[in-house]
Amino acid sequence: MTKQARIISAANWITKYNGKNIIAGYAKWFGVDKICAMNELKIIGVVISEILENQVMASHKLRIEQKRKMREKKKIENETLIESDDNFAFIVGYTSSGVPYGLTHDKFKVIESEQKIESRNNIIMREISFYHSRLFNLNSIISISGSDQDD
Repeated sequence: MTKQARIISAANWITKYNGKNIIAGYAKWFGVDKICAMNELKIIGVVISEILENQVMASHKLRIEQKRKMREKKKIENETLIESDDNFAFIVGYTSSGVPYGLTHDKFKVIESEQKIESRNNIIMREISFYHSRLFNLNSIISISGSDQDD
């Protein structure tokens, strides 16, 4: 619904509204945020105290800040899931003797420059598949050569 349509409809809505918080009620009924609700209610003549207006504005700013912090927290959590060290941009795993293997920083830079469209996660997932398939093939060779020794 457009702003103009909401304002026209609000005149009828206000006469039927029985709640305690007209700003929250308007926001919920018309599907707008409380800042928009407050501004549109003022347009149609509803008197809103300066104290209430300041509370709504502070609440809105606090909510925006909380969302921003949550996004940053999720971003940090996602970044810390990737294990790396001085040699590897991404450690896929470790050999049985504890030596890490994976994507080196140099190789990652080359891949990243070749395919800027791909996200870092896509590159890493492709490399994981590559290294795991090589490890699987190596284990198959080892188990085949090991079975030859049993004869």
